[in-house]
Amino acid sequence: MSAVTVGLAVALAAWGGRDGVAPPPAGVLRVTALDVGQGDATLLQAGGSTVLVDAGGPDGPVVRRLRRLGVRRIDVALATHGSADHVGGLPAVIRALPVGIVLDGRDGDRSPVPGAIDPAAREKGVRVVPVRAGEAMRAGPIELRFLWPPPTPPLPGEDPNLRAVVARASAYGASVLLTADAESPVLDRIALDPVDVLKVSHHGSADAGLPGVLERLRPRAAMIEVGRHNTYGHPAPSTLEALATVPEVLRTDEDGTVGIELGSGAPRVVRP
Repeated sequence: MSAVTVGLAVALAAWGGRDGVAPPPAGVLRVTALDVGQGDATLLQAGGSTVLVDAGGPDGPVVRRLRRLGVRRIDVALATHGSADHVGGLPAVIRALPVGIVLDGRDGDRSPVPGAIDPAAREKGVRVVPVRAGEAMRAGPIELRFLWPPPTPPLPGEDPNLRAVVARASAYGASVLLTADAESPVLDRIALDPVDVLKVSHHGSADAGLPGVLERLRPRAAMIEVGRHNTYGHPAPSTLEALATVPEVLRTDEDGTVGIELGSGAPRVVRP
């Protein structure tokens, strides 16, 4: 697929306004972890362009969260894999907001929840394009480079988390690693460069290889997208211990919807 144009000092900024949240300032990449409960939904905004990575579970609050933030259009929506808590909310997004294109990491999974993306996309005339490692896409100043999975098809019965899309997003010199549910057994197979922000894998589940991943990435901030009082014990104590080396750790179960703005100065935490 060709490219398509479609010390930490933390300052708290209030989001507000009758017509939603103001867009990020010029030259700033805003990364927002949306509080969708026990699921993933990450919003990237820069230069008037908007990318949504996953959308939480079915019947979740993702559309309400986006509207509260003043989002009126999604230029690129990425479905990282077929897990319901990642892509279940995407059909509602497609039906509620204009979506430019859906990048598809479902690996052919057309079971009821991930499969619901296709009729929604057909109904709204939205292209659904498979994505693999080595490909790239641009939405305005936001560049997405896909690092995983490889182009080979999945093995029978292979854990879909091991095939989840891993992407590096960048704009204006700032960078974010988006890991979906891909943990260190996957990340250790990828050439990783340092990033400003890490979206922590798999809602912060236990991962013995996380300290090594953090040594390679050296993030200035980490975001855990996780539900309050979830039954999985996420985030795991060992994950929080490993993340103690990161200057700023944000988690949606405690912080709700929360963002980080990356520009020429220190990262800035922003809250709606």
